[in-house]
Amino acid sequence: MSGLASRQTATRRKAVRQTATLAMVMILASCSHHRKVAVEAPPPAPVAAPRPVLPAQLGAIVPPPRAADGSYQTINHGIDPRQAMWHVRAALNVAAIGCRGDADAGLVPAYNAMLTSQRAALATADASVKADFHARLGGDWQNAHDVYMTQLYNFFAQPAAKAGFCAAADQVAPQAAAVPAGGFEAFAQTALPQLEAPFLANYRAVDDYRVALAAWTAGQAGGPQTELASAIPAGPRLGYADMNMLIAWQPEQGATRIASR
Repeated sequence: MSGLASRQTATRRKAVRQTATLAMVMILASCSHHRKVAVEAPPPAPVAAPRPVLPAQLGAIVPPPRAADGSYQTINHGIDPRQAMWHVRAALNVAAIGCRGDADAGLVPAYNAMLTSQRAALATADASVKADFHARLGGDWQNAHDVYMTQLYNFFAQPAAKAGFCAAADQVAPQAAAVPAGGFEAFAQTALPQLEAPFLANYRAVDDYRVALAAWTAGQAGGPQTELASAIPAGPRLGYADMNMLIAWQPEQGATRIASR
């Protein structure tokens, strides 16, 4: 009997130990379940910068070179005061032909009034410009002058700047007609920048786009900036039409008087 009793006692002790072990495991599991564990959040996913977009109406514009002071070397850059008078006349000529919105109703009368009130100043400007071409080019001056006039008209006929240009011409034309005798040369020094401003704004917008696209491309590739030429969208480049195109834009006969070149 003593042997049987010993085995029973050992069995009971083993069962007690197993029960105690199981209880300890359950207690530890319970403590682990309720303990707060700090978990590090993953870093936010990088957000890709949007690709710069050039407005469609600016796609054909190729800005002219810049001078050392950063100004654009347009056909109006670096001209003398008399030539500036002639450029104001050309700009308002284009506006009188091409600006036909409701807000532009006063342009043709104002342009015609300017031709009358500033006849002497404009004749002086015209003669001065032609004399300069003749002095520089001799017998070949006429063809070069014709090309210059075509480029001048076409500069102010750029479609992308039409809205801003017409708005500026609406302001300048009545003022030009009212300038006192002898004051048109000084007036042209402030009027010409006003008329040119919408075109310069478009050039700056295109140049800003090129810089932004080059920076965006470099960020995408993780390497050096690409050539700016690759940032220029494909498409037609702005060119100069011939004079026949400009003449074809004229309204009905007698509505606008065009000063002789």
